[in-house]
Amino acid sequence: MTKIQRINNYKPYISNNTKVDSPKTGAGIPFVQPELKKVSAENLQAYVPSFAKASKNSAPTQKEQMKKIKSKLDSEALKDFKELQQKGILLDNSSNDGSTVLDNLYKIVTEPRIVGLSDSLILKETLKALNNPPSITQKFGDIPDQVANEIAKETGTPFPERAKNVVSSSCVVTSIEFNMASQTPAEFARFVQGLSGADYSVTKNVKISSLGDGMASSLYMLREFNTEHSIANNWEDVTIKIQPDRNAIIRSRVQSSYKDPNERSCVDVLIQSALLNLGSQHTYDALTDERTGKFNNDKTGLTEFEKTFVEEVVFDKPKLSVVYQSLDQNGVLVGYNAEMEEVKQHILKSLNLGQNVIIGYTQFDENKKVLGGHEITIVGYEQDANGNGVFVCNDTDDDLNQLIKVSETELLPLIHHAGISKEALSENDVVEVPWRVVLQQIQELIKQNP
Repeated sequence: MTKIQRINNYKPYISNNTKVDSPKTGAGIPFVQPELKKVSAENLQAYVPSFAKASKNSAPTQKEQMKKIKSKLDSEALKDFKELQQKGILLDNSSNDGSTVLDNLYKIVTEPRIVGLSDSLILKETLKALNNPPSITQKFGDIPDQVANEIAKETGTPFPERAKNVVSSSCVVTSIEFNMASQTPAEFARFVQGLSGADYSVTKNVKISSLGDGMASSLYMLREFNTEHSIANNWEDVTIKIQPDRNAIIRSRVQSSYKDPNERSCVDVLIQSALLNLGSQHTYDALTDERTGKFNNDKTGLTEFEKTFVEEVVFDKPKLSVVYQSLDQNGVLVGYNAEMEEVKQHILKSLNLGQNVIIGYTQFDENKKVLGGHEITIVGYEQDANGNGVFVCNDTDDDLNQLIKVSETELLPLIHHAGISKEALSENDVVEVPWRVVLQQIQELIKQNP
């Protein structure tokens, strides 16, 4: 049984109430081998991505797709590919546009990638994540001095020292990334393909009803989050653009060449940066892992409300951020908004609907003051040999690369909030504060504590 560790990278919201040119070599991929450690203007260009020349091919057969993909694989990646084939995941089409995992893997190796990112490495890291989603991590990785110096020369700005060794606050979006890889593998592959490709973005078609209670609420949410979007003629669907900040290119290229064990891959960097940018109202800086934005009085991470918005966009399902702990203005636990059995049932009902549950848990000192917290994902529930309830969880910061088990008696009292499916709640259950009121409260809090 795994014991919950003290982690200080999540801070719950406390209510008042209870021009840089493109690389000179515009074609070709500098990184061929993942272990290559080279810094140059071609592989660390900071802000404007360049691309290899696109090839024009007719629609390939599945056999042709697989042959092309296999030609790019080393022995380790080939093993993951074959296992995904055996599991039936390659033909999964759980993506927003109906494309399969195989379709998107093929695009990765046949369409332009950002110069400095190896298509073979992107392919390998994608296969690894899909075959073992718990291997997805939030750990940043350091930036060597010589690399920092090159970045400073290319950008023409001093390199921030704090960016060299970042303690990640991306547990929220890494948990969402894990859920994408484990529950919608084709969409995960589509994100990788789009974020590393010529558009440096993905578009997502979402039901307006997934984003709020009615049209006015949904449009309010999109506006407040500074989300680039277009409304369909039927006024029922919205297309949302999701894009990393430009410094994610730097981070992704560094991780392509300097990745150590248990650190983020180049793929993780792109997805996590895109989701953090979306949730922070497009104020995220992947170099420092800092953000601004109007809904968080802290410069790192996402609040539970921002997390809920990102979840709704990514999975096109309405979520409620149900807050179970009551904290005073000093961050001291003063009570709970629900009985532990009720919290448990909310989670189990969501699991029964086939939806993993991302929770934010807190740790306290002897005076019940919040020391910090963390986001993990509950993926299952079972009983141990003694009949005691156990939650099966994924922690993106534990270096285990596998699921963990935590007793319900330990975990339930620590849960500050959870992203619960609307379908899992009844009229008598705990419900979240309406979005509009929450946003107003947050704005007032930030004004009071600039």
